[in-house]
Amino acid sequence: MGVTASRGHIYSLLTARPDNRRPLTWERNQVDVLLLEQVTFVCPWTRKPIRKPQEYDLDHLLPLAVYPVNELWNLLPVDREFNQRIKRDRVPSSQRLLEAEPWLAAAYRTYAHSASLAAAVKEDASLRFSGIWSQPDFAAALAHQAVDFIDGVAAARYVTRF
Repeated sequence: MGVTASRGHIYSLLTARPDNRRPLTWERNQVDVLLLEQVTFVCPWTRKPIRKPQEYDLDHLLPLAVYPVNELWNLLPVDREFNQRIKRDRVPSSQRLLEAEPWLAAAYRTYAHSASLAAAVKEDASLRFSGIWSQPDFAAALAHQAVDFIDGVAAARYVTRF
């Protein structure tokens, strides 16, 4: 129609956060952009580095079957093969969750490489976990709260563990 769109405008349209976050397209696009910018995630379960979009699944730490909400603190890039073959819709054991806590914190810190992901995870976390904003190390505090929450929900609902 004779209108030229700038590259920045197109980027903003492709990565804008929708109000309804249900098929996780926005989250995947944000993680893919970080990976394309050479930012590396590490799978909290296998410790494998994730460097390319085709290497990960966006995992619900607490599965949708148990907790049907797409809050960003509950969504992390994980090793695709492990997620599809081992984790699936299960929750890690209490011990595995404790071992994964520093890796969850690292992933939340990696989200901070994107202003929009950082804002989204802080918004989602502050709605779920009270007082999280006031912590000096937000990522570590969030990882600790997430581990406690996941473990508590899994125990209360007798969720299958791995």
